Amino acid sequence: MKKMIYSANFIIVSYDKKEDLFIVAVCKKEKVVKVGSFHKGIKDTEKNAVLKIMENNKIKSDSRSLTVKPGICVDLTFSAFQNGQLVNAFFKQFLLPFNWKDCTYEQLTQILKPKKVEITNPDKLLFPKKNTTKQDYINYLETIAPYLLPYLKDRLLTLIRFPHGLFGESFYQKQCPDYAPAFIETWKKDSIDYIVCNNIETITWLGNQLAFEFHIPFETIYSEGKPSEIVFDLDPPSKEYFSLAIVAAKQLKKILDNLHLLSFLKISGNKGIQVYIPLQEKNFTYEETRRFTEFVAHYMVSAEPDLFTIERLKKNRGNRLYIDYIQHSAGKTIIAPYSLRGNEDGSVACPIYWEELTEQLTPNTFTMEFVLSRLNNNENPFADYFDAKNKQPFQKVLDFIK
Repeated sequence: MKKMIYSANFIIVSYDKKEDLFIVAVCKKEKVVKVGSFHKGIKDTEKNAVLKIMENNKIKSDSRSLTVKPGICVDLTFSAFQNGQLVNAFFKQFLLPFNWKDCTYEQLTQILKPKKVEITNPDKLLFPKKNTTKQDYINYLETIAPYLLPYLKDRLLTLIRFPHGLFGESFYQKQCPDYAPAFIETWKKDSIDYIVCNNIETITWLGNQLAFEFHIPFETIYSEGKPSEIVFDLDPPSKEYFSLAIVAAKQLKKILDNLHLLSFLKISGNKGIQVYIPLQEKNFTYEETRRFTEFVAHYMVSAEPDLFTIERLKKNRGNRLYIDYIQHSAGKTIIAPYSLRGNEDGSVACPIYWEELTEQLTPNTFTMEFVLSRLNNNENPFADYFDAKNKQPFQKVLDFIK
């Protein structure tokens, strides 16, 4: 089941004091019609500021509500529009300055219509070794979307695009291009308008732009700068030393099990393995998670100094596996689960079961076709990933380390 996330503009018309809800509306045939409410996503400072403005421009105020003339506009995300009401409305940003009359019912219904994305040059060969065309890649993305989208949701995308397939140069892209269609959502940070991919139309469009790699930060745009998960990146010197990543992942699993932490495993799609520890949202800082990752990395290196290292300089690592705990920090990114990689095999950064961590494991197995066949067989190793967030006893582990 594909869960769509929409974004539209609304007018704040009142505040429900008892329920702590902002009531929003749109203009419909010269009338202001209420269409829902929100309280999630808005920071306390933003909430206090807008309430002060509303108090100064009130039409009516009593113990139940505070009503104002139309004027304050907001951008909200929501998952559906049912029976004339928004479902799961979430505050995104204030729209200042913005003409409230432009928050129309027509723009809302237009956003809800499915967007058709034109596929250009569908027969273009992308991966010559696998004879994979652009249409093959688009088909993969659209099929994998229900599994990929939850990890892209509300995250700032850093893309690696291959405009000529593997025949030409690739480049990193953070800034949303000017020619992007109107349905592409963006979020500004540090003067960059990042693409936020919350629906299948955006995935399809990015695929048509030949974005092969989807890299995401460890936090969402709403998590107040706090990580949503911990990821250990186990990085051997080359694919020939992939067996080192298997050894490291097994040892890391023992440590995490002893600490009663729930963990998940993913092939990076290149030469390494990544171990995920989902966290409760907005609960822990990067400073706290760094204390943990550093502790574990040093412990693993002290136990096997000939196999593992935390040396940043490649020339000083020798043939040891690098345990990259520094990568887990604000502003850094990691390849998203189920994203393709821009290598000649077109490998996928694929979640796997811990039971699959054997000496026979190899990244080359995880092609687009193989990954789709796994999902067709209901093999979804990250199925319980989001449920694990609220079961994770990470605070106890932090207390133990302290």
